[in-house]
Amino acid sequence: MKLTREYLATYTYLESEIKRLRRRIKYYENNPLTSEYGIVKGSLKQFPFTECHFVVSGASVKSNEEREKMVRQLLIDLKGNEQLFEDMKLEIEYLLEKLGPEQVEIKQILYYRYIERRPYEEIAKELNYDRTTVQKKIDKFLCCVNY
Repeated sequence: MKLTREYLATYTYLESEIKRLRRRIKYYENNPLTSEYGIVKGSLKQFPFTECHFVVSGASVKSNEEREKMVRQLLIDLKGNEQLFEDMKLEIEYLLEKLGPEQVEIKQILYYRYIERRPYEEIAKELNYDRTTVQKKIDKFLCCVNY
């Protein structure tokens, strides 16, 4: 397996998908079923027809059973994505270990970016580079190096 732009994009996307799933699960945990209510105008059946107000209510979201089913599916998706993310992370670490001693700099940059998940600015500051230099080094490595 090679470290490709597509592989790293999938890895990065997976991380954002995990965060999204966690936010959705947290939302369902923190926001129990609610009901909406309102007042409806009507009249009595007897003559003279007198205007009356009735309070009506109903669930504003899906039934509790549907909601629990959705949360269970979100938890399954989250667990699967977390496992895949960790597998991909280990694969990236393994591929970085295979880089030779002449590639120490790019190995460090890739480690910071994809294992430690640091932003470009932080990596650049650490290595005394400009942010764009870090990006260019990664791009150059991904498009030009066969290992």
